[in-house]
Amino acid sequence: MKKLEVRPLAKPKTQIGQSVHNGRKLSRFARAGLIAAPLGFGLIITPATASASEDGRRVALVIGNQDYKYVEPLENPLNDTKEITRVLQESDFDVTVGTNLTKKELEQVVRRFLRELNEGDTALFYYSGHALQVGESNFILPVDAKLASQYDLEFESLKVSHLLDYMKAASSLQIVMLDACRDNPFEIGKLFYGEEEYALGKTRGLRRIPNKLGAFISYATRPGQVAYDGEGPMSPFTSSVVSNALAPSLEIKDLMTKVRDEVVRKTGGQQIPYEDSTLVTNFYFVPPKPEPIVTAHHRVSVPVDATSFSLSIPEPVQPEGGVLQVTLNLSPEKGELKLPGGRTISEGDTLQAGELASLEFVPKGTSAGDVELIGYDVTDQWGGSASAIASVTIAQAETPVVEEDPAEEQALQLAKLRSWLSQAASGAVEANIGVGPVAVYPVAPTDGLPATSDWVKVKSTDGDLQLASDGRVLQEGDRFPIAALGSLTVRPQIGSETKAGQFSLELPATADMPAETLTQVVQPRVTQCDQLATQPFDLQAVTEGRLANDLDPAAVDRACAEAIAQYPDIGRFVFQRGRGTFAAGDLEQTAKLFEQAYQMGHVRAGQVLGRMYYLGAGIDRDRAKAVELYRKAAERGDAYALHSLGMAEIKGEGTTKDEAAGLEKLLQSVEAGHTFSYNAIGGFYLNGQHVAENTDRAVYYYNRSAARNDIYGFLNMGTLFRDGRGVPQDFTSALGWFKKAHDGGHPAAGTAIGLLYFNGQGVEKNASEATRWFRESAQRGDAWGAFNTAFMLGKQSGEAAARDRARMLAMAVAVEPSSQAAEKATESLQKTSRTVKAKVLQQALSDLGFNPGPVDGQPGRKTQQALAEFFSSTGREPVKGDDAIVALVKHQWEQNRPRYDLF
Repeated sequence: MKKLEVRPLAKPKTQIGQSVHNGRKLSRFARAGLIAAPLGFGLIITPATASASEDGRRVALVIGNQDYKYVEPLENPLNDTKEITRVLQESDFDVTVGTNLTKKELEQVVRRFLRELNEGDTALFYYSGHALQVGESNFILPVDAKLASQYDLEFESLKVSHLLDYMKAASSLQIVMLDACRDNPFEIGKLFYGEEEYALGKTRGLRRIPNKLGAFISYATRPGQVAYDGEGPMSPFTSSVVSNALAPSLEIKDLMTKVRDEVVRKTGGQQIPYEDSTLVTNFYFVPPKPEPIVTAHHRVSVPVDATSFSLSIPEPVQPEGGVLQVTLNLSPEKGELKLPGGRTISEGDTLQAGELASLEFVPKGTSAGDVELIGYDVTDQWGGSASAIASVTIAQAETPVVEEDPAEEQALQLAKLRSWLSQAASGAVEANIGVGPVAVYPVAPTDGLPATSDWVKVKSTDGDLQLASDGRVLQEGDRFPIAALGSLTVRPQIGSETKAGQFSLELPATADMPAETLTQVVQPRVTQCDQLATQPFDLQAVTEGRLANDLDPAAVDRACAEAIAQYPDIGRFVFQRGRGTFAAGDLEQTAKLFEQAYQMGHVRAGQVLGRMYYLGAGIDRDRAKAVELYRKAAERGDAYALHSLGMAEIKGEGTTKDEAAGLEKLLQSVEAGHTFSYNAIGGFYLNGQHVAENTDRAVYYYNRSAARNDIYGFLNMGTLFRDGRGVPQDFTSALGWFKKAHDGGHPAAGTAIGLLYFNGQGVEKNASEATRWFRESAQRGDAWGAFNTAFMLGKQSGEAAARDRARMLAMAVAVEPSSQAAEKATESLQKTSRTVKAKVLQQALSDLGFNPGPVDGQPGRKTQQALAEFFSSTGREPVKGDDAIVALVKHQWEQNRPRYDLF
């Protein structure tokens, strides 16, 4: 009896504020012109100097690995990480932090970081822990890295150059800081990366990473040298970075010069930090500060008979916090200035910013109509300065006309606003993650308040929350106008949904109420669409995701439709709704949704759309188009796209064949934890395809996949036990693995189980049971399942079996036309009786609602008309002969809504 065949089972797959900053002393002759100035407050904007990289957000990934399980732990990484995180948060970075990470946790935290990045952002990666130089590359190591096997490197490390490439594709400026230059702590003498074997010995330090334009890479010491942990709580390199990075206006290259000087002195010249810059713009951890904001001209009317009068000059503000000092540069000619305690203030005297508001004017020799000028300079602790004046007009009448006091009305508004805030802050603000900044107090009653009336101070904010007002990121100590409360937003960090966060604001005092601290609770949320439909490894998602076989199509459609209605500009929700329609088998709607999401900038949508082009799922097969879509997503580090592009390059499908480039992309996908690539590479080693045959390494890859509960890993482990390759032959174990794969929805698992029944391996030989399993796999879209079903039908007599056999041969070609099963099915279909094939064609047309005339195996004009109508109505390219049967069978199969998303 002819042996049944089965395909290879590897998966083929400062706008706030205005200031005067002329520091020159006011001249006396300027008085005349100032008298004619209109009443009111005059403010002048002077924007702060900023580097070109300040246009987007600042996003950082900080990793500290200290407590290694299989090699000597380190002393400082956790302290290093804590302090670097503090510095970065004070520098307005949105920081993703990971400490003592296992490999799976490392994958997750890197994805979380990459999900935060957008074009225009500054991306920073800091690492403290063990790293390893292997060949020409550097690899950082999680705390559970064993490197006990020569095959472990691909599964237990992260190649630094890969991360830098992903950062480059998703941001505009990249900074990498590596405090990981130590001796190789592992005993293993050689490691494989791909097909290359590298001898390690006691390698020292790290290699220089190739640096493309627009990046700054710093190392704790020179390439090939080791760095020291030091005797303090932090390493010499990181402690020097921490102690200098927050100096304002210190450009990063100047910062590293200071760091190098300090580290050389601390280590007696044994450690020399090294950097490699291709930046074309300046970068500051703390950019030049905005200048102090002052009221340019404050006007006061004083009764002619007054003996002392409070000037109520508005207090200057430094929006970024810090201490302000006021120096008087012009005093009144007629009269004195005093503080409430009696201290006289003269030209050249200094006082604190808060004392300015309480300054009193004591008239001496003034007459009605006189105007006295008071000039002052305001400086902050960073050297910023602004100048302003106050003019005092002596009233014409002894009893001035009492006018409505705007300050009193403003005080009432402030009191009303504070009362409203007390109520508003009593509940939690619910903030969906990944939808952009969320308004905190969008309906705050701020109408009528002057733009810079009073200032709110940020007392504290949790690290997982990013506060902003009018687009300006706020940190502890920063201030913003209370009139801007309606623009206050919070942006919860990805991964923060497990706990509530909070921030605190200090509200300004009013005439009747002292300053008050308000604490607002923020509860981050993940939308139901994200919970139900995120795809694993999606770099624009906000959760880890669900595999295709875990989706509930109806629930996904409802939840994602709601999310799209609420957030129509976010392509992620459109893509995830497409996943639901894909699982439901609605290919036409799926293609529309994926195309829409891709045009909205969702990277993974392009990859999955490419997969539809590759398979010809609901759209015409176009593998060149598929590769184009794969490539764009792979540049961003999308694991699915790296796998798909790698397979296309290895096979030369839709692109030039390049096995080395393809294998490198599969290894990047493995590094990200994508088990499709585990199984593909395992299959290559098992069968000696594209690489040298290595059964042990194949078993290693398959085991790693199964350990991550992947249905393809389950199937491949079953194959190993069935065939006794690399493991003892055990049909019972094989059947157990195959059923796990089948229960998870694997399309080919039924074929594998059917083969056991056909051959009587571990089960009683049973042809009908074998056929049943083969047919089930065929309906799931497995070409070998269809071919094997046809093989079994070929052993039966009668026209019904013959027609069914022809249909299943067409099915094998329809579902996977480039497979070996399709090749064999094509040959068998060509040899099949023309009459039988004609009846299959006529029956299919009739079943689809077209009228081919009688199903008699004699196709005439009516059959040809019906076939033409089929092609016209479905939009398929017209074909003839066996190809027409394949097209009809494929259309029928797709009408049953197969799970294309499982391929």
